[in-house]
Amino acid sequence: MWRANCTRPRATRMCPTASNCTRLSTTPSPRSIWRSRTRPSTRNERRAAATRQPVNSLLEDANAAYGRGDYANALRISRPLATLDYAAAQNNLGFMYANGQGVVQNYTEALKWYRLAAAQGYAAAEYNLGFMYANGQGVEQDYAEALKWYQLAASQGVADVQTNLGFMYANGQGVAQDFAEALKWFRLAAEQGDATAQFNLGFMVAKGEGADQDLAQALDWYHKAAAQGHTYAQFKLGISYARGEGVAQDDAKALDWYRKAAEQGDASAQYNLGLMHTKGQGVLQDDTQAHDYFALAAAQSDPAAQYSLGVMYANGQGVVQDFAQALQYYEQAAAQGHAPAQFNLGVLHASGQGTAQDPQRALHWYQQAAAQGDAQAQFNLGAMLAAGDGVERDGAQALQHYQQAAAQGHAGAQYNLGVMAANGQGMDHDDAQALAYYRQAAEQGDAQAQYNLGVMLANGQGTDRDPTQALHWYQLAQAQGDAAAQYNLGVMAANGEGMAQDPVQARTWYQLAADRGHAPAQYNLGVMAASGQATAHDPSRAIALYRQAAAQGDASAQYNLGVAYANGQGVQQDFTVALAFYRQAAAQGDAAARYSVSVMLANGQGAEQDYAQAFEGYQMAAAQGDAGAQLGLGVMYANGQDVAQDFGQALEAYQLASAQGNPAAQHNLGVMHAHGQGVAQDYAQALAYFQAAAAQGDAAAQYQLGVLYANGQGVAQDYAQALHCYQLAAEQGYAAAQFNLGLMLADGLGTEQDYAGALDAYQSAAAQGHAFAQFNLGVMYAQGLGVAQDPARAIGWYDMAAAQGDPAAQYNLGVLHASGEGGAQDYAQALKCYRLAAAQGDTTAQFNIGYMYSKGEGVTQDFAEALRWYKLAATPL
Repeated sequence: MWRANCTRPRATRMCPTASNCTRLSTTPSPRSIWRSRTRPSTRNERRAAATRQPVNSLLEDANAAYGRGDYANALRISRPLATLDYAAAQNNLGFMYANGQGVVQNYTEALKWYRLAAAQGYAAAEYNLGFMYANGQGVEQDYAEALKWYQLAASQGVADVQTNLGFMYANGQGVAQDFAEALKWFRLAAEQGDATAQFNLGFMVAKGEGADQDLAQALDWYHKAAAQGHTYAQFKLGISYARGEGVAQDDAKALDWYRKAAEQGDASAQYNLGLMHTKGQGVLQDDTQAHDYFALAAAQSDPAAQYSLGVMYANGQGVVQDFAQALQYYEQAAAQGHAPAQFNLGVLHASGQGTAQDPQRALHWYQQAAAQGDAQAQFNLGAMLAAGDGVERDGAQALQHYQQAAAQGHAGAQYNLGVMAANGQGMDHDDAQALAYYRQAAEQGDAQAQYNLGVMLANGQGTDRDPTQALHWYQLAQAQGDAAAQYNLGVMAANGEGMAQDPVQARTWYQLAADRGHAPAQYNLGVMAASGQATAHDPSRAIALYRQAAAQGDASAQYNLGVAYANGQGVQQDFTVALAFYRQAAAQGDAAARYSVSVMLANGQGAEQDYAQAFEGYQMAAAQGDAGAQLGLGVMYANGQDVAQDFGQALEAYQLASAQGNPAAQHNLGVMHAHGQGVAQDYAQALAYFQAAAAQGDAAAQYQLGVLYANGQGVAQDYAQALHCYQLAAEQGYAAAQFNLGLMLADGLGTEQDYAGALDAYQSAAAQGHAFAQFNLGVMYAQGLGVAQDPARAIGWYDMAAAQGDPAAQYNLGVLHASGEGGAQDYAQALKCYRLAAAQGDTTAQFNIGYMYSKGEGVTQDFAEALRWYKLAATPL
């Protein structure tokens, strides 16, 4: 039995760890360090002074005290100078109030002193005022006011201020965003050697903001900033060399720049160094070293590094596998909104790794990651909700999450949407939509989608039937080791679909699938071995293959094992084992197996005869449309086996089977119409049923047709046609037909008289135990019809018929024993044979017994007993 698999849903797939743990950090946005000067300005101004010590010397003393952390002395020296309007001292005093150094922090006081110094055009004070407005220190945050003060300071050529001004124009703070203006200020500061400005200038040129994109110029500025130890510039150079952006790709140089940035504590550089060691880029692959770099970055709360450490602990990379530790790192990253970490937390909670299994927590983390667009999380959410895995089943929500993931190209989600559309789960059944989803996933290389796409194209579901395209997709799926695709390729080769019919190629595909444990393929290989198709006929191998498939629950294989044990094919006949295999298949709803179980129970094969169980099995199989079971049900109703005899029910069951072309049912319907059982007697209708069955080679129907033609029932009497029908049935070994054929040949009905032919026909029937044929053979040997007269041979055939209770044979045996023909005369044996025939009402035998009593042959002469037997013979039946 060749069979192709239909579309099957696939088990939802949940990634144990996320796969995007080897990404390079994104380029940092341009930024300037917003800062006040780290020490009071040392700008000297000429002032008339009442102090004994020169002003410059006093300012230097104040700076020295500040540098030592002696804020009290710095304040003591600066305050008198500030009251004398020395701008540098006023700025320094403001700075100390702003930072609470030597005094209680007081932004209002700081603003007062900065304003006094700024009023004198002191650039550092203008810068610091801008800083306070930008950060809302002592005033409402006001970028426009900050911009004004920065512009005043920047016009004096202060590089720090020019950098911050560029930053405000770049970000549109206090002014409309203007990349060209930002670029101008960055360039002014960069040309003075300001590293931050050099970095930001390079960044903008690299992106083409405010000027044409120029990667070479950008790299030049990065190098200048990096040479001054600018961490971000060093990091950006690492990225440029790693990616080959504006420079030849060079992992070694990328490593060098990342190391310089990492040594200054840059978490992103430390993270990327970890990635390069993980992948062995520019360095020997070293999970332990990678772990150390990730740990440095993670200690600075870098979420990507925390996530990567989680992956390493989950997978046991460079460390002993530790799901609990992985969980901690994932939690740290997830708390910062890291979607892959949130996803992996969901996986751990779902699987109970490193923590108690908790579907609700898993759902929570999947939702967090999914809300950020994580396709795998969206997929897993869909899987949980579709299956009701620890949560309430929700097909609509599952559908929504699958659609979100599928829109991002997630092949698993596209596949599952295909399954849902094909099966009408959560949406209307739509083969065309299923086909579209399967195609999306298949084009990404999803083997199960490729397989299902092949199935739909092969069956013409959602599109025109296209075996050639089905073949194409099956081949792609099988190349990935998909056993079902290999099996279906075997089916196509066996049936010549999409390719020339090739049983040898079919066997090759089945073998590939069977080696992967595919039960239907094992079953089909068994069929081929049993039939010798494209391989040596090998019943033992067939049995072994059936066993492999049956052990996996393949009902067809279980059924065929039942057939093998019932018939002794490749194994020792064993009805008990046969029944056990039939029952395994029947338990899976296999109609043919249910039918076979019922046949065995009805016949008491492999178990005690049980008509009740047989009847129940026939009913179940018949309801599935099994013609054999419908026939069996009809037989039980017709014979009243465990049910009240009911020809009407029998007729109905036979008609169901007959409609499927079952010849035995057609024969039985013919019998019922011929005999008027459950229906008015109708030889013409009987003839039609017998003809339908006979055309299928049913011997019993061919025999019955012969009877109708011989008797002219439902058709004109036609001995020649009757003879032909008997011959057809006789050739199949049907004993009754062989006997009737012998009769017609002996009597010359429908043909010339032919005793030799009759003798052959009788012998064929007699060999099957046909009593009438055995009797007629006795007659032919006794009378020498078509054979030399041989009373002894006649006695042998009469004995066989008589042993079956044939009264005529018993009578004739009596005659021969009484006369001594064919052996010694034996009145006692003759009397015994006559009595057997007489007991069945044979009047001639009764008369002969009377005669023997009257003559005292084999018995004491007894006229009274003779009279009694004569009366019996004379009494009408």
